[in-house]
Amino acid sequence: MEKIKVLHITQSVGGVETYLRQVIQNIDRSKFDLSIASCEPSLEKMCATYEIPYHHINMSRGFNPFTDLVSIFKIRTLIKKQKPALVHLHSSKAGFVGRIAAKFAGCKSLFTPHGVSYLSFTGFKRVLFFMLELVGKKFTYKVLAISQSEANRCIYEIGHKEENIYVIPNSMTIPVVPILVPDKLGQLEGEIKIGTIGRLTPQKNPLQFVDIANGVIKGNNKVHFHFLGAGFHDHLGKEVRESVAHHGIADNFHLIEKGDSIIALNFLRQLDIFILPSIFEGLPYALLEAMLEAVPCVVSKCDGNNDVIDNNDNGYACLITDEFVSVISKLIADKEKAIAIGEAGKQYVKDRHDISNNIKALEKIYSEL
Repeated sequence: MEKIKVLHITQSVGGVETYLRQVIQNIDRSKFDLSIASCEPSLEKMCATYEIPYHHINMSRGFNPFTDLVSIFKIRTLIKKQKPALVHLHSSKAGFVGRIAAKFAGCKSLFTPHGVSYLSFTGFKRVLFFMLELVGKKFTYKVLAISQSEANRCIYEIGHKEENIYVIPNSMTIPVVPILVPDKLGQLEGEIKIGTIGRLTPQKNPLQFVDIANGVIKGNNKVHFHFLGAGFHDHLGKEVRESVAHHGIADNFHLIEKGDSIIALNFLRQLDIFILPSIFEGLPYALLEAMLEAVPCVVSKCDGNNDVIDNNDNGYACLITDEFVSVISKLIADKEKAIAIGEAGKQYVKDRHDISNNIKALEKIYSEL
């Protein structure tokens, strides 16, 4: 039986990289022939590790008509050369230029937004990127959303037909026994450790993370806040450091450079509470990973987070800083409640986000398209 060729294209890492790694590790490689086109060195390294063909394609992150046209031409040429049965496009930029290129190359495409692009912006930029999504819709064959929230945005705001949208939630390998990993991080500071994983970008809302830290630390100086993911697209790095200094909490606030999956696991296993004050998400792997480690989670009420957290059952969802501070302070004071919330979160992920089940749904989509 001839393998089905699927070409993945993206300019993003983070959650997209985790998604691709889960697909590569779990898909039936005897039936599917995968390759990846990107401009990210970490994805090239991942492809080498798993013996997946890698194609370098330059793509700008912002909107640049000239470079975007060049990217469309190069992607179209690559598709024509590789002749995949399907192109699976990830994130906003690769999704936009890739859908156009695939259409002109006569190839079916599957677009996964990983968080719709215009939610990152306000004002004119939000309108511009929303308009680009409307343009992209005309070149879309099918959409694969990673959460129901993402699917709803595509249907009710962008106007995709519901019958053209699949939903498979982000999923993970669920180990039978805890994974043993070397300690590459070392001991985190603080008697009580609260943390998050992300980039210092507006989407991840690190300035609210600082405000939450200030509120909690001022009430309990035994608490230390840790942010894993600095040094990579630090759009708000300067502002975060200035806010920490302004609040006078530098002794209890720690920025940690972005690390690999082992460092992330080292990090999560030391936390007492995980928080995620994002402005929006597709469906965050960091949250799923924290829940799987039975860390009680406190998140913002936004797309992606709302798909996972059942308030006061498997975690907490908050709207404002004072609400975050109140919930976190209560969890610190009530350890039994914190443990119960953490265990409920762990069971939720095991029940609904097991890649061994959800990969079959993806294989079915690839086969049918």
